[in-house]
Amino acid sequence: MNILLSFLNLMLYIAIIILIAYVILWVIQGFFGWAIDANVLKFGKIVVALLCLIAVVAWLAGVLGGGPGLPLFWRY
Repeated sequence: MNILLSFLNLMLYIAIIILIAYVILWVIQGFFGWAIDANVLKFGKIVVALLCLIAVVAWLAGVLGGGPGLPLFWRY
């Protein structure tokens, strides 16, 4: 049960990372009306992917006992 809750916590972290990236993209393009260069957008997608990968590695380290893992949004 703990692994399932920690996996759901991981999915929540990844969803928050992606949501924040899309909100920043919406604010820049939709609200301000500024155009984003394709290279900058590609770099931003790489940064978001790396943040998600870091979250997965931290979760795996916590599950396998190699590290503290991710902080939890709730206690069980």
